[in-house]
Order: sequence, then structure tokens, then C-alpha cells
Amino acid sequence: MKRSLLITFATFLMVSQATRAANVQVTVAPVVTVREREGITGAGWAAAYDGANGATARRIVQIYPNHPDDWDKSVGTGLSYSDDGGLTWKAGPDNSPLAGMVDMWQDRLRNGELITLGIRSLPNREKALTAPATATSEYLVALSKDQGKNWQTETARLHCPSNLGVIARPLPRIFEDERGALFMPAFSWSKTGNRALLLKSSDRGRNWNIASTIADAQAIRASGAALASPWVETAMARTSDGSWLVVVRTGSSAKSALVTARSRDSGVTWSAVEKVLAGPQKRIVAGKLPGLCLLPNGVLVLLTAHTKNHCRIYLSPDGTGREWSEAFIITSQSGGNTSMICTGPDKLLIFTPANGRIQCWHVTVARNAPAAKSALPAPTNVTVTGANVRVSWRGCADAAHYLVTPILIKPSESNKDTELYPYAPIRTRDAATQLELGRVLSIGGTYRIEVAAVDRDGRVSPAASSAELVVGAATK
Repeated sequence: MKRSLLITFATFLMVSQATRAANVQVTVAPVVTVREREGITGAGWAAAYDGANGATARRIVQIYPNHPDDWDKSVGTGLSYSDDGGLTWKAGPDNSPLAGMVDMWQDRLRNGELITLGIRSLPNREKALTAPATATSEYLVALSKDQGKNWQTETARLHCPSNLGVIARPLPRIFEDERGALFMPAFSWSKTGNRALLLKSSDRGRNWNIASTIADAQAIRASGAALASPWVETAMARTSDGSWLVVVRTGSSAKSALVTARSRDSGVTWSAVEKVLAGPQKRIVAGKLPGLCLLPNGVLVLLTAHTKNHCRIYLSPDGTGREWSEAFIITSQSGGNTSMICTGPDKLLIFTPANGRIQCWHVTVARNAPAAKSALPAPTNVTVTGANVRVSWRGCADAAHYLVTPILIKPSESNKDTELYPYAPIRTRDAATQLELGRVLSIGGTYRIEVAAVDRDGRVSPAASSAELVVGAATK
């Protein structure tokens, strides 16, 4: 019991330090299912449309690969959409707007147009290393001026000099500079090593050339990390000080450190590669496919995930990416291929895959959260029942919402890679006094669940706690 108390206290300190340092509060709403379908292995990519079909809420379109996570096995892509900001989802047409793609994503350009990049096929690595380097045309680009009703489609060509080998994969997201040039990250394979690259197009996505090499294996090794995977997945974002920041995957294990580099000249040159370190303890940030998003409120968010070590976000409160908070767990049941988009000044939608299902998490990263405690009393009788981890409690008469926070005390004995991080508190959508956590918690982990009441001014009561429990496998 003493060890459990110490771990819990340490977890509390990590949450307090990460949040108090910048007066930023992270909460997540109860999970929403986007789509359940056999073959889903990745979360896909979302884009926000404005006022579609006369609706006041933004339409969110989510495109996902409808096939295993591999090359040349595509049966195309699926599409889901939401007209209420991501609260409910409907199935849209498959293979839209481009048919037969291995992967596809959309982005909004500065003039409001939508751009879609589709990948027809991906190179086989063994064959790619022996083939001559040429301009690849296994890509399509489509532009829409009317919120996705009509698309103008053309072949997109990626040009790569022979000394860099072949472009193995372009990567989301596409973004635009002040002069209208388009940029997106990519990675290449060659006999001399794998590289993270920046691509540039000056003709609206029809031709892409190498703008710069962001990092190669030698630069990554110089940071103290090892480039142990051919999948050099790279996320890029413009930061609050105007520089461009990238975060790069280096491996596939739960301990593979992410690394970062920065450009102050719009991607022409890049700083030395460094490991991403987070929180008061300066722990490495490990995971697969990273994501970056600068929120309109100035907070920069880093997303990463690993099947054995949670889906997590990290915050850079000043928006520069030079210092990162401790992690906040969104869910412990996720594959590594996650994604996110910004939907408001302090709002994110995070998409995670698990068990043939894509799930959507509404995350709020709020500045200047109320510091005063609520006069509401703590909830009572917090109990947890069933395989789906149904948490229930006796509430307060004047509560507007509740915050439900899982506290991971001990990971499963069978998974030594699971680390202790604080979970983002789950904010209920109303004053209901129960919530299921079966799709959030790590199976086999030892937990207690804390519940606090939130009043109409956003102030939080003291928390009540459940007894300790070990999570079993939840039903679908």
C-alpha cells in the first residue's frame, strides 16, 4: 500500500507541475466511435470544412485506409463524416474523392480550397533500393473550390535526385507559405541510409521537389538516438515564433525516442537533431507516427502513441516546442497510427485505432482555468463494476459536469513497456453520474478512479476516489 501511495503522489505531482507551470488545463470528453469495420489498422486523417450544407457546426471528414498497414495491399479508402463537430458520425462513400488509394488525406489551403493527396501504391523496400531513382507518379492531387462537392484531379509527380534514393512515402500535412508554395514532409530510402525530407511544390501540388534534407541517420545518431526503423515518419508545424518544427520517428519499439529539428528559414536549413524531452524529469518521448498542431490559443501540441505505451499528448505552452510538459494519456488502447486536427481556439479532435474501430476524442487545452475551488462537496460512493469498467458515483445537486480521472498505479505484469503518466481528466458532457472506461484503461493495469464535481463557473470540487481495481479485458 505504501508503494501505491507513493506512485499516486508522484503521479499527482507530475499533473500539477505540468498544468500549474503554464496554467493550462487538459480535459477530454467521453469517447465517440467514428467507424467500426474489419481491416482498419490506422486512424486515418481528418479535415474540417466550414459550414457545410448550411450547418452552423463544421463538417469534419475523416478518410482512412481500408486495408492492412502495409504496401500494395490496398482495397481503397473509407470515409466518415460529422456535421456536428465530431459528436456523431456517419459512413460516407468509399474511395472518395480518389479511388483505389493506399492512403489519402485532405488539407485546407489559405484561400479556403481543399487539397487532397492520394497515394496509388508504396514501394517495396527491397526492390526500391536496387531500382534507379526517377520521378515517381504514383500519386494524385485533387483540388476543390466548393467544399468538396467537385474536384479537379491531376497526376502528382515527386522528383528525387539519385543520391537520395527513392521517396518511400510523402506524409501529412500539406501546408502553404505566404507566397503560395506548398510543403509536406516525406522520407526516402537509399543504400546510404534513410532520411527525413521536406518536399516543396510551386504549381499547386502537381510537381514536388526536395526542398531540404531534415535529418539523416548520422544526424539522428549524433543526438543519441538510433534510426532503427525504415519508417522515418515526420510531423511538421509552424510554431508561435515563426520557426518550423519537425518531430521524427526513429523506431518501432515502445522505447524508440522521437527527435526534433527546427528551421528558421522556411525549411531551407535545419538545426542539429535533438531528442524530444518532456516534463520535470526530462524523460524521452517515445512512440510511432507523431503529430504536431499549434492551437489558435498559442499552445503547441505533440501527439504520439504506441500499442504498449498509451496514446499521449505533450504541451508546449508558449508554442515554440522548446519545452514540453509531462505527457497526458488520452487512451491506453490504441495502435500507433493516430492523428489529430484543430477544431477551435483550444479544441482538438484526436483519432485513434483499436480493434477494427476508429475512435474520436474531443480534447480541450484551455488556458487560465479557474484557480478557485468550487464550494460543491466531493461526490460520494465511487464504485467500479463490470468488464467495461463502469464507474458510478453519487453526485451533487448543483453540479454541471464531473471530472473522472483514472490513476494508473501499476502496469500489467505482462507489459513491462507501459509507463506511468497522468491521464487527461474526462469531463462528462452533462451531470450524469456514470461513465464507462473500458476503452480507455490499460488491460491488466491496477487503477483507482477519482471523481470531482464541476460547477457552472468551471470550478472543481474536491475529488472522491474508488477502491483499487485491476482492469480485465473489456467486451467490444
